[in-house]
Amino acid sequence: MKNIETGHIDLFNIYKYVATHPTFVSGKNGDMLEYTRLINQITKSIPKDKPGWYLWGRFNDVGFWETVYLGKAGNKKTSSLYARIREELLDERAAFWATIYGSEPTERQFQKIYKNKYGPGTRSYRKKNVHFIVWFGASPLSESEVKEEESVLISAFRPAINIQRITYPARTKYTDQVIQAIDKEVSFITSSK
Repeated sequence: MKNIETGHIDLFNIYKYVATHPTFVSGKNGDMLEYTRLINQITKSIPKDKPGWYLWGRFNDVGFWETVYLGKAGNKKTSSLYARIREELLDERAAFWATIYGSEPTERQFQKIYKNKYGPGTRSYRKKNVHFIVWFGASPLSESEVKEEESVLISAFRPAINIQRITYPARTKYTDQVIQAIDKEVSFITSSK
């Protein structure tokens, strides 16, 4: 695997924003601009041209990393690491409001705005209390390699909300390299000064 990049973003500025904006923002209400600018700022370090994988997570009470969700990003402009992470931070923003104000009040605001067009925000609420997104990008990677490795990484990191699970998928030629790079990035977060 060549052209490897790893990194992470913290989500604390999102929580700071939400703490001063108790009303759920939406494009429908015309108040998304400031939130969107914040997301653009937070995600600017993520590669726009790399496929790979990303983990939403947090550190538990004893300091161990817990992966809440693991996603994959493809080769296309609209599915790169940058595009996928940015899109999730925008589309699943209810998780941040639910973390600060609770799932039920957030859901009431969400349904009032969207009139049940999208169903309940359950998927978003499963990402509550997440503090970091760690990402791993590399190229060249084919779409099939990204998908195959995703199954292995889900098995290895056991994210709480990923529903699709393959029992004991075969490791690929990249698995050890990817897991070690992600573990190194997670360790870097706790050693940052």
